[in-house]
Amino acid sequence: MAGLSQGRSYRRQLFDEIFDFSEDDSLFAEDVEEDESTGDQDMNEGGIRAVANTNAIEEGPLTGMLFPCISTMFNFYKEHARLKGFSVFKRSAVNISKVISSHNHELEPSMSRLMVAHRSLNMDMKRRLEANDIAGIRPTKSIRLLEVQAGGPENLSCLSKDCRNFIERKRRLRLGDGDAEAIRKLFVRMQRNDPEFFYLFDLDDDSRLSNVLWVHPRSQAAYEEFNDVVSFDTTYLVNRYKLPFATIIGVNHHGQSILLGCALISHEDVNTFKWLFMTWLEAMEDVHPNSILTDQCESMRKAIREVMPNTRHRFCLWHILCKVPEKFKGVTDYDSACLEFKAVIYDSLTIEMFERNWNEFVVKHGLERNEWLSKLYVDREYWVPIYLNHTFWAGMVSTQRSESMHAYFDRYVNSMSTLKQFVEQYEIAMCDKNEKEFYADFK
Repeated sequence: MAGLSQGRSYRRQLFDEIFDFSEDDSLFAEDVEEDESTGDQDMNEGGIRAVANTNAIEEGPLTGMLFPCISTMFNFYKEHARLKGFSVFKRSAVNISKVISSHNHELEPSMSRLMVAHRSLNMDMKRRLEANDIAGIRPTKSIRLLEVQAGGPENLSCLSKDCRNFIERKRRLRLGDGDAEAIRKLFVRMQRNDPEFFYLFDLDDDSRLSNVLWVHPRSQAAYEEFNDVVSFDTTYLVNRYKLPFATIIGVNHHGQSILLGCALISHEDVNTFKWLFMTWLEAMEDVHPNSILTDQCESMRKAIREVMPNTRHRFCLWHILCKVPEKFKGVTDYDSACLEFKAVIYDSLTIEMFERNWNEFVVKHGLERNEWLSKLYVDREYWVPIYLNHTFWAGMVSTQRSESMHAYFDRYVNSMSTLKQFVEQYEIAMCDKNEKEFYADFK
């Protein structure tokens, strides 16, 4: 079967690396009779040299055994772990001084394939999954085909969810036929009608559309007057490709949310956010907002710190408080602890009072080792009101304005919307929203 064949091939590769066997060795040939004497080990001054025996890997490492490099040693032990039924991970350096082969639990080799360390998709599987997805074959059928070719799911080197995750990642980077060109033509037409319309495409190494940001002239004009504070958030809008949809929201003189720019992005990492913020500032003539509100995302924080170092950054307090039930689970007198925690946040009138109340609260409820609270305290200047009250926030303490905007756009798209359809529906949504702002100005 394919899975068994791959296993023999992998074991041959390991022995080639470790024991310097040549290609004509018959170690893994099924029709070769084993000589029991070859199972012995030859001791010498250089350590233990294992003999060509298919049981060597299963027996595992021995004290004094030498390996040409850490990577080879790790591959040897990882394969041994797979055959025995446990998992391993690699540290930066390894020195085998003693080998203990016993475990504090019963091992089941058949469970190895469920462990993360022993799961992977080879290049052939990746090509098949992506090609089938492009051809419109459902993931369930693609995965079933791989299982049949391997002789059953137990012979696959991964789980079905690993295959689904791979397909989802590829979909985020791959657009439908003509989608990228259709969006480009749409934006070119919009820019022809209004030269102030701004858009920029970001391509990956394969010249595929990775990110796109666009800003309306009306948004640019609004930002000239209302650039004190903005809210930034991302959401997985319900479009076919599940690309994160990012919005930058401001507040006008009517207290209404105004869209100051939006983007479709392929990743939510530091480099992507840096590209997004730098591109948006380019559209806004490099006018930085005085303050920005986001959720508690480390990638966003790093990007903002680098691109807008003088902008005051605040975390969404609502998102933090939403985690309290989960993080305080198991705390004695849970209800009282939750109320006291909110009191520490809202009722502290000075920084000194907050820090004193915080320390008393943590000690009272035995939360000195609570990692979530410790991290919050380190980041207290990003979310505790007493540290932020000297900055103008236009009444915003959460990203709910951004989330309301996302909910607003949800009414104009569905799960089968292509990116071109999404952008077109976005334009309709913007027209409707502009009408409401115009009516508010009239009143």
